[in-house]
Order: sequence, then C-alpha cells, then structure tokens
Amino acid sequence: MDVCCTEVAVEPRVAPFPEFPRRRPLALSDQAAVRAAFAAASPEMSDFTFACLWIWRRTLAVEVAALDGGLAFIVNSERCPRFALPPFGAADPVGAARRLAGTLVEEVGPAAGLRLVPSGLAAELGRDGFTAAPDPGAADYVYRAADLIQLPGKRYAAKRNWVRRCLAAHSCEYVRIRGPIVAECAAYLDEWCAERGCDGDWMLLAEETAMRDAFAAWDVLGLRGGAIRVDGRIRAFAVGERLSAAMGVQHFEKADAKIPGLYQVMTQWFAREEFSGFEWINREEDLGNEGLRKAKLSYHPARMIEKFIVAPTD
Repeated sequence: MDVCCTEVAVEPRVAPFPEFPRRRPLALSDQAAVRAAFAAASPEMSDFTFACLWIWRRTLAVEVAALDGGLAFIVNSERCPRFALPPFGAADPVGAARRLAGTLVEEVGPAAGLRLVPSGLAAELGRDGFTAAPDPGAADYVYRAADLIQLPGKRYAAKRNWVRRCLAAHSCEYVRIRGPIVAECAAYLDEWCAERGCDGDWMLLAEETAMRDAFAAWDVLGLRGGAIRVDGRIRAFAVGERLSAAMGVQHFEKADAKIPGLYQVMTQWFAREEFSGFEWINREEDLGNEGLRKAKLSYHPARMIEKFIVAPTD
C-alpha cells in the first residue's frame, strides 16, 4: 500500500441536504454545515465530529438529510441494522427522533432505531414511549487533561516509571503531524499493521482504513496529531481534534510495543502538546474489549459518558 496515502481529490460541491426521508451520502464539502450543527449542540461524545463521521465512512456509511430545521444522520453498517444518530438542531428533538425511528423501522424492521443517544434525550424519549438501553461498550472515557499531562500522585506512579524507563533508554522527540510527517506516520502504520495482522481482523482493518483516510485528508479535516521519533525513527503517533471549547478528543494512538514505556510517553506528550488548553480529554470507548477497558481504566477516568440505544416500543 502506498505509504503516502492517496490524496483527497477536489470534490465538486454537492446538492443541498434533501428533506428527510430522502437523503444522500455525506460529502467532504458538507464539513462546514455539519461542524456548525455539532458545535451548536456542544457535544461531549467522541462520535460527533465531522472528521469522525468522514474517516469511518467505509465501515459505517453515513447518509445525511435535513430534518425539522436540523440535520439527520443515518448510518449503514454490515454488522448491525441501519440506525440513525440523534437529530441535531431539530426544533422538536423528540418528534424528529420519532420520525427517524419510524422510517427506519419501516425500511429495515423492528431492530432499527437510534444509537449514540445522550442520556438527556434518551430520558425524554423514554417518557415518550420509546425503550432506551445503555450501550456499555460505547461509553466514552473522559479524563482531566491535567491528570494525563502531569501524571500526579501515587495512582500514576507506575505510569511515571514507564515514562522514565523509556526516556532513559532512548532518545525521544515529539513532532507535530504536518507536511512530510503525515507520510512518515502512514509508513509506520504499515509496519504496525503488518506486525498485528490487520488484514485478518475486521476491527483492526476498519481502524486502519479510518486512519489512512485521516492521513489522506489531513489538511482538509483540521485534525491535530503528534508523533514520536525514537532514536531518529517514528515509532508512535496519536491523532485527535477539538470537540468543544472545554474538551479535546483523541481518536487514535499507536506505538511500538517492543519499546517499553513508549505508549505512556505518547499519551502524556500528546496531551501536553495538543490538549493543554482543554479541561477534559475524551479518549473514546472500549468497544467491549477487555484489554482496552483495562488500559483506559489504568489512567483513572474522571467520568464516563453513557450512550443509549433507543427504539420505539410499538
């Protein structure tokens, strides 16, 4: 695979958003409108950024429509029935959600519904005749930025020890991902995936595809990222972006596991260099993976952000 990634072609501006239930595929030129809709809602969930929808579109294909003065997003997945995100900017969020869910049930059957619904809207919908169930594997882990940067106190002693061990054994340099560094990170992703057999694991392959699309559209999507040169070679990188005025979100983090402590250095330095101006850092969900759960808990999240699956009871 070309380590430089295929550059994003200039995309012609597509038609305005059709009125739901009509919809069309999400386009790169929709970025400004989608960002504005998300910003107005001040979301805390890691899923609600344009970049996140765009880079995962090959696994979770997103369609968009205008609905009740806001935007509706319908997601098509091979691993679960078609679902909708909660409506953004709708004048009547409960009514818009009911219309979304009703249409999807007509199209694909009773298993359809809304996913990634925040607790407040889920409670409102529950009082309006919906069933709402938490999705534990989708809950986001949120940390105080100062904790990840400073690693303070006894509970972070082991993390500080790993950082010291790595820095004592290697020459490490943080570089911001931009220009030719993008291609270097893509080249390291080749190595990382070859070692772990991404082609044979659907989740790793989906993540690899998303990362490659992030690198391909780096200058367009407004992502922020950093990499670490270890003894002169990039052996780790992390990618994230601004989620709200108070919160940054980290989408990806990869490092050479053969270098003890490098993951801990990457986590600390990325938080320090990219998120020092935020109060919170959202490091996404664990997807029900026990290894991921333990790793995320080891950094002592300050809180969790629950997400709900909502469906009409009738």
